[in-house]
Amino acid sequence: MKEIYYKIGEVSEMLNLEPYTLRYLESSLKLKIKRDERGERLYTDSDLDTLRLILQLKNEKGLNTTAIKLALENLNEANNNENNTPQVYNAADFVEIVNVARNIMQQNDEILAQNKVMQQKLQALKDAQQKMDNENSARWDELLGVLRAETAEKKSNWLAKLMRNK
Repeated sequence: MKEIYYKIGEVSEMLNLEPYTLRYLESSLKLKIKRDERGERLYTDSDLDTLRLILQLKNEKGLNTTAIKLALENLNEANNNENNTPQVYNAADFVEIVNVARNIMQQNDEILAQNKVMQQKLQALKDAQQKMDNENSARWDELLGVLRAETAEKKSNWLAKLMRNK
C-alpha cells in the first residue's frame, strides 16, 4: 500500500496552524519529517498523528515544548529498544509520558524550592557571621582601648611617683 504524503501547506490547513509553527515544532522537538528531492517537507499520516498529539499535550495538558520534547525522546527510546520500525504514537503512550514528565517537573519544582530555602539559610548564616564579626571587632576595640588607658595610667603613675621622689 502506497503511503500518502502531505505538503506543509496542506498540513497547515488540516491542523489550523501556520507553516512557521510547523517548522518551529519540527526544529524544537527534533521531529524527523521526510523531505523530497527539493527539500520540501513531506508529512505522513503518522506525522499528522504525532503533531495532533503534540498539540493536545500543549493545549489540553498545558505542557511546554521542553516537556513535550522529553516525552517524545523517551517514547522514541522505548520504541527503538523494542524494534527499529517506525510506530504511530497512541494517546495512552503520551498520557503515560505526560505523567512522567509532570512528575519530573514537580520534582524539579521541589528541588528548586529546597534550593531557595537553603540559599535563605545560607544568607542567614552569613548575616549572623557578619554580626558576630562586627561584635568581636567592637569588643577588640574596647579591649584595646582599656589596655591603652591602663598603660597610659601606669605611665602617668610612674612619672608621678618619680616626680614625688625628687
